[in-house]
Amino acid sequence: MVSLRGPQNMPVHFVDKHQCDLKANVNNIGPILDKLLEKGVIRQEVYDQIRDTPTTQEKMRKLFRGPLKSGGQKAKDVFYQILEKEESYLVDDLKRKESGAGAIWN
Repeated sequence: MVSLRGPQNMPVHFVDKHQCDLKANVNNIGPILDKLLEKGVIRQEVYDQIRDTPTTQEKMRKLFRGPLKSGGQKAKDVFYQILEKEESYLVDDLKRKESGAGAIWN
């Protein structure tokens, strides 16, 4: 999922564009991590480190700083697909916000 254009006219991925909102509002991190492990986006060691982190926001920060950053476009695509299933209302709200229709929460 790609949207808009960033510096040097490069495409900006949905998860990059909405990184702050995702970090603040994802609630269902357990199944997301399970599926990222299953899909090979994260290794068991990284999975364990993130799971041991006390808060969901800190878990999301570690996910963005580590595997999503190093995994590039492919990792972000897998993460986005998982988000669509596990956090569908949040993704829908962010899409509305992106399209200018406004979100339920701001």
